[in-house]
Amino acid sequence: MTTAVAATYHDGRTSVSRAVTILVADGLLHVEGDGFATAVPLAQVRLEPRLGNLARRLDLPNGASCLVPADFELPVAADAPARMERWVNEAEIRWAPALVAAVIVLVGLWATIVYGVPSAANVVARRISPSVERGMGTQALQTLDRVALKPTELTVERQAQLAARFRTLAGLSGLGDGVVLLFRKSPAVGPNAFALPGGTLVVLDELVAEARDDDEIMAVLAHEIGHVYERHTLRHVLQASALGVLMAAVLGDVVSATSYAVAAVPTFLLDARYSRDFEREADDYGFTLLDRAGIDRAHFARFLTRMEAKSGGGSLPGWISTHPPAAERVR
Repeated sequence: MTTAVAATYHDGRTSVSRAVTILVADGLLHVEGDGFATAVPLAQVRLEPRLGNLARRLDLPNGASCLVPADFELPVAADAPARMERWVNEAEIRWAPALVAAVIVLVGLWATIVYGVPSAANVVARRISPSVERGMGTQALQTLDRVALKPTELTVERQAQLAARFRTLAGLSGLGDGVVLLFRKSPAVGPNAFALPGGTLVVLDELVAEARDDDEIMAVLAHEIGHVYERHTLRHVLQASALGVLMAAVLGDVVSATSYAVAAVPTFLLDARYSRDFEREADDYGFTLLDRAGIDRAHFARFLTRMEAKSGGGSLPGWISTHPPAAERVR
């Protein structure tokens, strides 16, 4: 290169910049400006890769650098790395390759979120020691007992009656002693039952009171056994963790309340999708279990419909809710 190129020089010690010209000759990079001149061997110079039409930084020894035009090039051998860099640059400055790359990235991200993360969480969850999962469940129950749950007010006879039917249901699931039924009361939570990691199921007095017969209670518990069988709580923890890492990688560092909200919204919506998938899996397993026990699936549908009507549910769009629409589940 024998043509002088205009550049901006920084000495690397101060913020002052100066206009210079650079010239490559005799294996040296010559930098000349007003009252300033230096020559550096090309072996000690590094030119950053080109990015579109942005100015490029030319690093010199001792921390100095020059900003040069985007089309500035150092003499290089026609080796593979140089050819690859030129190919990448050509792709970056053309719309078609950029759009194709964007589509590939989006499709890959979608496939990872929809299929990759759940599949990986399922594999990992089934390899975690049951004792670890039971420990998580014990800690979760202790916390809930402190902040949300109260001792049951069901009589010992009523508890024994429901526990006996539950043991029959659990035996048909193949889990046997792997699931344990506990009774609690919680006016704040209302008529509900839930599964904790490690096989602990909690049924609330409020649900027992709302059920019109024990078959409705068993129908709900069959659904909860489905959560235990599929290890949904543990998988949900793993998926939420992986999703958080993935969204941080995609959206970058969150430095303000506004950007945090922008990042949290897609994370919440994707997490809600995972929850709906878990509920569908638990429904499917629960229905199969009800069939084995000779309990009509309609008991689950009637209880679900009644609870939704009582709570005024169904007002949220399906893509926001953590549960599938009740009408879908009833069908």
